[in-house]
Amino acid sequence: MISQEYQTFLVLSQTLSYTKTAHQLFISQPAVTQQIQRLETSLNLKLVIYKRPKLTLTHAGEQLAAFLTRTQAQAVKVLNNLQNDNQKQEISFGITRSLSEVIGKKMISIMLNKVNFTAIKCVAGNTTSILAQISNGTIDFGIVEGNFDKHTFSYHIIRNEPFIPLVSCTHPLARKKSVTWNDLLSYPLIIREEGSGSREILTSLAQKENISLTDFSQLLTISEPTLLRQLVKKGVGISFLYKILVENDLKQGILKQLPLPRGVVEHELYFVYAKESFFASDYQQWFHSLDALNN
Repeated sequence: MISQEYQTFLVLSQTLSYTKTAHQLFISQPAVTQQIQRLETSLNLKLVIYKRPKLTLTHAGEQLAAFLTRTQAQAVKVLNNLQNDNQKQEISFGITRSLSEVIGKKMISIMLNKVNFTAIKCVAGNTTSILAQISNGTIDFGIVEGNFDKHTFSYHIIRNEPFIPLVSCTHPLARKKSVTWNDLLSYPLIIREEGSGSREILTSLAQKENISLTDFSQLLTISEPTLLRQLVKKGVGISFLYKILVENDLKQGILKQLPLPRGVVEHELYFVYAKESFFASDYQQWFHSLDALNN
């Protein structure tokens, strides 16, 4: 689908080794070097830096490798659709764990009702991992929260969702009519892992108050949102979560939103896919279907 020089560069960007690239492509190591040099000359760009024994990609090389990866993944999908006369349709998407319970099941429900897919794949992960999978073409689109490079991806805002401080109704802070950030520091903080969009939002929120997450008496890092909520319900500590995830618990009085000044922000939830994707119109249709269901 792409010329030999580009294919060789793509493999080299993955192996970061002339020797491994040569073995994988069944060509000689000098042939790999020559092809990369020809590509750099034709593009008038420096793509790799080789200082024995280490090979690294330049910024231009990283961007080209990401583009080729996406292009190749899309080309494979287009061919599969054509070869199967568009009858055997498959789709894959990623969603952050924080949103999977509520928005994930809505997205799958839409897919089951709209198209007779032969396979639907839903991958749950944090924002960083979902964006990486969109970039390398292993998933079609993602539903994420948190900040990301909006020049790199095409995206639509699903909704603005309050991100709120929470405790169990039995927690000592639940009885207070007002709390400060300093009041929170005496209690354990339950947070998501590095790479999570919600952790990034919380870190930014705390920094605006000149507070670091390490200022809390104890940090509990939990990668599974369901377990995180269960710990908050048990009174183990404080956490910050999207309101959409705990609305029933708030109504039933199991959890309480803390009256923390400047402790609540509204943050966007995003529908994201690769920029200039061949399937952009399809993804836009899925977004509009999801958007209609949320409104």
